[in-house]
Amino acid sequence: MKYLRFNLRIWFGMLGLACLLASQLLAAAEMMSNQQGRQPAKARNAACAELPAEDATNLGLIRQTLADGKPHAALAFLDASGIAHPQAEVLRADGLRQSGREGQAEQIYRQLLSTCVSGYAYRGLGLIAANAGNIQEAVEHLRMASAALPTEHTIRNDYGYMLMLADKGNAALHEFLTAVELVADYRQAAHNLLLLLYRNGDDQRAQVFARQFGVTAEEMTHLQEMARQPLSHANINQERTGVQ
Repeated sequence: MKYLRFNLRIWFGMLGLACLLASQLLAAAEMMSNQQGRQPAKARNAACAELPAEDATNLGLIRQTLADGKPHAALAFLDASGIAHPQAEVLRADGLRQSGREGQAEQIYRQLLSTCVSGYAYRGLGLIAANAGNIQEAVEHLRMASAALPTEHTIRNDYGYMLMLADKGNAALHEFLTAVELVADYRQAAHNLLLLLYRNGDDQRAQVFARQFGVTAEEMTHLQEMARQPLSHANINQERTGVQ
């Protein structure tokens, strides 16, 4: 009988030890799972590490080449640079888009949606949709771009313009105001703001903002003429490209 009680004590002791080990194994497995779940974010951050100074300078020159309306030259410079980085890839997509190769550009933009340049990738998709006349799709892509890059004034302006095309004037107004408050001398957003006010028949408020932004009488006359005509989706701002 004593031998039986002794064996039971050993058995319960082993059972308790087994439970303890099982709980520790479960905790370790959960920790490993959490770490694995965080790895993609770490990988994205690592892929978007700071560029070497020379590469950053080269991409800056390529960005300016695109802004100057020379997408073919920009693509040639990208090929020559050999830079493998999301910032280089979004500029490549911008160059392809500006040179009329939207299909190739869209493929690259979509591949970049999970990287550190996702905001610019969404912007590129929005501009492609806008140029195709797909207003609602453009609005959605630019909404995502604005959420990813809330202080990028050019994106706020683009988003505002598409909202204006979608007859969402109040939302567009706040996007234009955000853009001009972020960058006080951003003329395109100021012009779009006045265009929206003229289209809404709010001439008095347009004149107040025109004086505030230093808009000339000639510019105001041109904006009033534009306000009387149907808006074109092709007028969306495309002067800035890639990561600034």
